[in-house]
Amino acid sequence: MYEREQRRSLTRAITAMALGGRGDGRADFVRRVWPHDSGAETILKAAVSPTSTSSYPSYTTAKTLPALAPQSAAVRLFSLCMQIDLAGVAKVRIPLTAATPQPGFIGEGSAAPLAQLSLAGVDLGPAKKILILSAVTGELDQATPEAASVVIGRALAEATARSLDAAVFSSVAADATRPAGLLNGLTPITASTGGTDVELIATDLGALAGSIADANIATDDMVIVASPAQAIKLRLLSSPNFTNTVIGSNAIADGTIIAIAPGGLATAYSGVPDIETSKEATVHFEDTSPLQIASGAQGSGVLATPTRSAFQQDLIIIRVRCRTAWAALPGSVAVITGVGW
Repeated sequence: MYEREQRRSLTRAITAMALGGRGDGRADFVRRVWPHDSGAETILKAAVSPTSTSSYPSYTTAKTLPALAPQSAAVRLFSLCMQIDLAGVAKVRIPLTAATPQPGFIGEGSAAPLAQLSLAGVDLGPAKKILILSAVTGELDQATPEAASVVIGRALAEATARSLDAAVFSSVAADATRPAGLLNGLTPITASTGGTDVELIATDLGALAGSIADANIATDDMVIVASPAQAIKLRLLSSPNFTNTVIGSNAIADGTIIAIAPGGLATAYSGVPDIETSKEATVHFEDTSPLQIASGAQGSGVLATPTRSAFQQDLIIIRVRCRTAWAALPGSVAVITGVGW
């Protein structure tokens, strides 16, 4: 219930920024249309001009991505894993017990052995900026505020899910702008062959669980992420006793099955979202490899195409920036490619 209300308040706040004019007009829009939604008004007050990651102040953490795209595979996965608040903190060390001494029985009066743990770990953070950009038609000015909120919420949800899932379930290495994809540095397990689909599923999932267990990470709550088609097939063909969470994502190629141990994955958000809208901007409509809008001696000299003018085509451009990070302990993620079921 709380998450649904938070999501509704966020989309209403963005709607007010898109349709309510500037400055105090946006807060007045919220008070007039949704007089009992204090959350939307709070978000409007929190939306600030962007600053550098070294100087932005500490605000109450806003979980922007779950509010924008609750159906994203990455967001659903993150809801099951360790969650850290990075507000005011650069990074947090997530520990992993590399070697665990085995307990034993001790005789009466005998000395007890002292367990010495060997700890490793990964750094979570610093939070990186993720930018969600979407456009809706200016005709929403003529729609009811609630209808406009639904349309804007859906547009942002689709844009967020597409970009976030592609980043999280990738093999891209970490750099100054983003965390590493969960598949970075992994060697895929060889898919099983021969047998029925049910037998292949059992063998492949067993291999994934075994790989994670070898890293001393529990697998009872292991999450499976696959393409939508294979996620459905897995749900239909697996035993009723198979209760592990299965998530489908368009970011996963057919034949690729990813297993993640939530206990070995951590995610964090930091600060409040920066929300901006424009009815005059010119943007490059490209969701894979957008370019700077430039030509000739200006910028890169490469012409970005197609570009559209919000003013000319009566569009409302919406831009939301939030700061997030994720990190996986070594061995907590395993992948199989080319499965035969």
